[in-house]
Amino acid sequence: MAKAKKSRTSGNYRNASAALDGSRRIFDDVLALAGTLARGRKDLGADKLHSLAALTREYAASMTDLPNLRVQVASAADSLEGVADYVMHTEIEQMVGDAGTFARRHPLATLAVTVAAGMAASRLMYRQPVKMAAASSRKSRPRRASTSGARKRTAQARRNTNGHAHA
Repeated sequence: MAKAKKSRTSGNYRNASAALDGSRRIFDDVLALAGTLARGRKDLGADKLHSLAALTREYAASMTDLPNLRVQVASAADSLEGVADYVMHTEIEQMVGDAGTFARRHPLATLAVTVAAGMAASRLMYRQPVKMAAASSRKSRPRRASTSGARKRTAQARRNTNGHAHA
């Protein structure tokens, strides 16, 4: 009887191990697909980084009044050029591995970059012409006459939020 329990337990471990291996294979396949899609855009991204570095270098050259800042901007241009070369000559899988290594070495910086990227992505996703649509729908509707009850509620809300400043 003890032997039967042991075989059931090891069977559960085998099933869990197989499921984990299957999940890893799926994850690796997704990464490979993303890498294939990204390779086509990699050269375009590297070209954009090269042009950004050139523009940054031109901007640094135009800063005649601030020599210390000019040195910093020129250094940033050199860094952009290095990133562009890295993107151009490195495979996607290696970049993913390097990003993982960086994340393990610098978890707070990774968290800060992730939060900033998430905020930027959410701003881009929710940036819709809502105000224009709302304004056009307001123009097409006739205005209703406001009631005194509505005026009282808004005055009361103003007093509550502004600390009785608009009594």
